[in-house]
Amino acid sequence: MSTDSIGWTAVTEATASQVLAHMQASGAAQLQQTIVRFLRALALEVGSAVEVGKTPPGLPIDIDGIVWYSIPVPWENVFFNYSIYPAERQIRVCDLIWVSVQ
Repeated sequence: MSTDSIGWTAVTEATASQVLAHMQASGAAQLQQTIVRFLRALALEVGSAVEVGKTPPGLPIDIDGIVWYSIPVPWENVFFNYSIYPAERQIRVCDLIWVSVQ
């Protein structure tokens, strides 16, 4: 999945895309749409931060030379990690964790 926010794109990698699809399939379509909107807004926020040299949102974690940012979705049981690719004007979401509470 790819969402575009004023030139910056949020791309979900395979695992994150599968979690979003599972949300939809398990009756949590509204949550899935909330997460997609959150990722669109995040792409815009990250792009703005990068363009002015500010730190993007999230807790930075360096894994094999790539900085990933860990961030929760407020008021939802969803957490994810993303990395930034300024040349492509893109953030990539690799891990998306949905804690479903019954």
